[in-house]
Amino acid sequence: MKAAPLSTFGRSLQSASHAGYVRRLQAAQNQLARRVQSAVPAAEVRWRYHLVLDGFAVVLPRSELSALARVPGVDKVWPNVRYHALRDSAGSPGQIGADKLWGPAFATAGNGMKIGIIDDGLEATHPYFNPSGYTYPAGFPKGQTQYTTPKVIVQRTFAPPSTTYKYANTPFDPTGSFHATHVAGIAAGDFGANASGTSISGVAPNAYLGNYKALTIPTPNFGLDGNSAEIAAAIEAAVADGMNVINLSLGEPEVEPSRDLVVQAIDGAAAAGVVPVVAAGNDFDDFGYGSVSSPGSAPDAITVAAVTADGAIADFSSAGPTPVSLGMKPDISAPGVNVLSSLPASQGTWGLLSGTSMATPAIAGAAALLKERHPEWTVAQIKSALVQTGGPVHSPSGSEVLPLREGGGAADLTRADVPLIFATPTGLSFGRLAPAQTAARTVDLSDAGGGAGDWAVTVQIQAGSGTLAVPTAVAVPGPLTVTATGGATAGDTAGFVILTRGTDIRHIPFWFQTSAPKLATESRPLISRAGLHHSTTRGGPSKISTYRYPTGGDVTYGGPERAFRVVVKHAPANIGVVVLSGRATPHVTFDGAEDHLAGYTALPLDLNPYRAAYGRTVPVAGVVLPLAGTYDLVFDTRSAADAGPFSFRYWVNDVTPPRLRVTVEGHDVVVHATDSGSGVDPSSVIVKFDGRAVTKKLTGSTLQIRAAKGRHTVAVTASDYQETKNMEDVGPILPNTATLRTTVRVR
Repeated sequence: MKAAPLSTFGRSLQSASHAGYVRRLQAAQNQLARRVQSAVPAAEVRWRYHLVLDGFAVVLPRSELSALARVPGVDKVWPNVRYHALRDSAGSPGQIGADKLWGPAFATAGNGMKIGIIDDGLEATHPYFNPSGYTYPAGFPKGQTQYTTPKVIVQRTFAPPSTTYKYANTPFDPTGSFHATHVAGIAAGDFGANASGTSISGVAPNAYLGNYKALTIPTPNFGLDGNSAEIAAAIEAAVADGMNVINLSLGEPEVEPSRDLVVQAIDGAAAAGVVPVVAAGNDFDDFGYGSVSSPGSAPDAITVAAVTADGAIADFSSAGPTPVSLGMKPDISAPGVNVLSSLPASQGTWGLLSGTSMATPAIAGAAALLKERHPEWTVAQIKSALVQTGGPVHSPSGSEVLPLREGGGAADLTRADVPLIFATPTGLSFGRLAPAQTAARTVDLSDAGGGAGDWAVTVQIQAGSGTLAVPTAVAVPGPLTVTATGGATAGDTAGFVILTRGTDIRHIPFWFQTSAPKLATESRPLISRAGLHHSTTRGGPSKISTYRYPTGGDVTYGGPERAFRVVVKHAPANIGVVVLSGRATPHVTFDGAEDHLAGYTALPLDLNPYRAAYGRTVPVAGVVLPLAGTYDLVFDTRSAADAGPFSFRYWVNDVTPPRLRVTVEGHDVVVHATDSGSGVDPSSVIVKFDGRAVTKKLTGSTLQIRAAKGRHTVAVTASDYQETKNMEDVGPILPNTATLRTTVRVR
């Protein structure tokens, strides 16, 4: 929950009156907390945010959300979002030039730097984190100090409320933690550690580590997960503890950033002077361009893509733009394929893992090295030093990949250590432009030491029909105006603005989309009410064949479509649509734009990782955490043969599971499953009668079982269609699933 703003947040953190500001903020939050607990007696204030956010987490019954929002002083109520570690299951410090920055006798190998690992909990006793030769810095250890060492100087856990899991509040889970141990080793493992006969080192081997275990919940498919409230609390604690860098090798599909608590916390950490380094995601194989995840979508994060040992882009590494906000991401690339690092002793002590999770801590270590060597640099300047000096990343064919995959390129710390210039912003997104439409952006260039003077400016366009106009030269320090013009054909235009002075070359990645949506030219009647609707694709236009972002998949729609507009008011938890009959396939787009889907959930896929149907095609599309505004429901067909009548249900703000009842009617036991929102998903209904699975299916809203006289046990589980869209974006794992166990007597 966000309190009404007290003052300009980032400025207050850096002001001389910070202590006074915190006291005023605490007093204001205390007053609001008393109001909340008076208005909602069942509410419990859990986590407090003073640094990266202004507000606190509240645990309360879902039915009291509206009462909470009405409390005077409550500016915004945020949902709780669940995250999991990003992994896809040879990098070395030398591959990015980190060893060149360590200096004589390791004088600048991360000494005094503190890297916070926000993950699933690291094994502090691992030999890669041998504390010999380390001493605690002033003010440390912190947290659960019985588990700290002079190398791992903070041990904190962030479990959700009311958990009964026995390892939830321990900083290392012997049954579930492993990801953080591998990540931490890449960032700051001790130099010269012996990994099965191989001498290895972390990127910043002399740095301290902070263990912030925010992924604490066991799940069937993704190891340990964590909610947004807990992750934001971990970010808050890392900033308060004095971490210089935080590493988040975790993520979820992007939602509207202004409704994404973790994105807000990441940007708050950057404003507080802590470098946030975040994984881009591992979705390219499945989803293509537009697959960068949250919180890698945070504007102020350093978002990291993965490359192989020979500098080729990893096939799984997610690509920009960010699918909802259309931001220019990722920012930089680092080794992330078959990286050797630490694993818990129970898993072999050492091992190879792949993923942007492994590339991210390489950049976290790099940021620590740069911070030690250049303590006066800001977070934005460290980011610029990395992005503007990156080297080319190639495809399997040998050509350089688009910046939508590599960002500024492969990290090169020898160049980043002497960047010459800083650029703000570090990369440019012009968003969607109509053909021939122009848009201008200004990049502020400043002297990073030795970079003052005139630089020649050119443009390298790698793909697309759009153009980019720049002056032939620019003076540093000073502004650089860049003007993009939409091309003649729709698609992505991407490349680099190149700055050259003698033999020195620096670059700024850019992207925009030439947008010529056909949906905007179609008739789209307004749907003004939720519920059941009927239509037909027969006789409809056949203009749309593909949708984006993301761009992945090989599905094309060659048949006719039918579209409807909906106006979303306020900020509901979700909207959605399910096709109940016919052969139409639904998508949800922003107003009139089939080239701007409303996130992953707008695709006809089951995105709930706790369902057996995860990843399968389903006739359901929607938006999680939408902004108020206009959206289109588009019902398309694969071919003309699929055209015909169809029926669909549209819903808004379905946050409750189906209602289940069991009755006895004569010799029949009758299971009733109803849902007034998205409707009961018949494929989700599982019934066990006297311990045996019932093979009969739901007919309408009931299922009848002929039973003998006597007592019988009945167990029923059922979900609604919104559950297929719940990609861990709410507190419970299956918030739209109901379970009923009961005993009945047939007379």
